[in-house]
Amino acid sequence: MRAAVLASLLVACSGESPAIPAESDAVVAEDSFTPASDDDAAVVADTATPPVDAPADAAPAPSLPGEKPAVDGEQPISIPAKGEVILRVDTKPTEHVHFMLTFDPPSQPVVMRVDRWSGAPTELGATDGGGGLRTLAVFDPTGSATFWVRITSSAAFTGKLTVTRTPFADGVACAADCARLMQLPLPNDPLVDGYDTDSGTVFRYWFGRRDMLMLLRHAARRMIAMGKTPFFPYDLSQWNGETPGVDTGSPRHASHQRGKDVDVSLYGSDGKSHWRSFCTTTSTSGGRVCVNGTAKGLDARATARELAGFYEGDIVTMMFLDTELIELVKPAASTLATDKTIESKWVPYFGDGRHLQHWPNHDNHVHVRISEGAMSIIGAEPIEPP
Repeated sequence: MRAAVLASLLVACSGESPAIPAESDAVVAEDSFTPASDDDAAVVADTATPPVDAPADAAPAPSLPGEKPAVDGEQPISIPAKGEVILRVDTKPTEHVHFMLTFDPPSQPVVMRVDRWSGAPTELGATDGGGGLRTLAVFDPTGSATFWVRITSSAAFTGKLTVTRTPFADGVACAADCARLMQLPLPNDPLVDGYDTDSGTVFRYWFGRRDMLMLLRHAARRMIAMGKTPFFPYDLSQWNGETPGVDTGSPRHASHQRGKDVDVSLYGSDGKSHWRSFCTTTSTSGGRVCVNGTAKGLDARATARELAGFYEGDIVTMMFLDTELIELVKPAASTLATDKTIESKWVPYFGDGRHLQHWPNHDNHVHVRISEGAMSIIGAEPIEPP
C-alpha cells in the first residue's frame, strides 16, 4: 500500500476542504456513508490496482461464482443483508462503459466495485460514496476485455444499475461529440495509463468533457513514455456537471462545472507525483500562497513536461499555479525545448501570464482548464476563479 497522503499538505483549490485520513489497508471507504461533517464526504481509501502484466482478453465464462451477464441500460438490483450481486460486462476496445448505481433512500450502505480480467479477476476500484448513487467507469483500448460489477451491502438493498456504452478512443484531439460529459475510466494499469488513484480520489467528481478526458489521458501517457511515475487527477466535475461538493452542500471550488477543469498533482524531485505542497505557505486575503524564495522539492523539468502534454491538445485556455512554482517551471520548459523534448511553440505558454498564471491555493497542484468552444483563443473566454 502506498504511503499516506498527509492532510497537512493536501489543501486544494479555493473552496475545497477535503479531509484526508491516514491510509489503512481497507479496500473501500470512498466517502463516509453518514458523514459527521461535509469534510468527511471527501474521504477516500487507496483503491489503486497493481500493475497488470497480462494482455486484455475476454475471460472464460463463468469466471466468478454466481456471476450473471449485465444488460445494457437499466436493471433492478436487489441484495439481501450481507449479500452480493456480480454482473459481468464484456467490452470492445472502442467502448467506454459507465456503471451508475442509483437508489432511494440515499443512505443505504452499498459498495460498488469493478474487477477486470487479467488472467484472474483484479479489482480496479471501489466506491461507497455519494448519497443515492455510486458511479465507476472502464475503458480498455488494448482489446476485448471482461469486467465485473460487484455490488455488496451490509443491509438489505434495492436499487437500479444503469450500464451505458459510449464510443470512445484515445487521442490528443477530439473530432466529434466533444462536450459529452463522461467519467474518467479507472486505470487498468497506472504504469500504462499514466494516472492513478489515492486517498484523495472521489469518483463521483471524476466527470469531464470527452475532449478533457482524451487530453488528460494523453498527457498521462506522455509522462509514462518519459519514464515518469503516474500522476493523480483529483476533481473534474460532479457526475451531473456541477461543481464538486454541491451534492454535500459544500462546494470545493468556484468553477469546475461542465467538465472543463481538472486538478492534477505535480512531480517532486523524488520522482513521485503524490499531492503535497512544494513551498512554505502563508495565508492571504485571497487564499494560501507560497512565501517568496521557499519553493523546494519540485521537479520543474518533469512538471514542465506534464504541462506541455496538456498544451499539445491546443485547447487549454489557462492553467493556475503559484508564482513561486511558475518561476521554476518557465526556464525548465525552455530547456526541454532546447533538448527537443517538447515543441518550442509551447514555451511562450509558460510565460505569457495567461496560459499559466498565478492563483492562490495552487502550491500543491496545477489546475487545467480547457475551452468550451471550438478552439483555445486567449481572451475569448472569461477568467473564472478555480
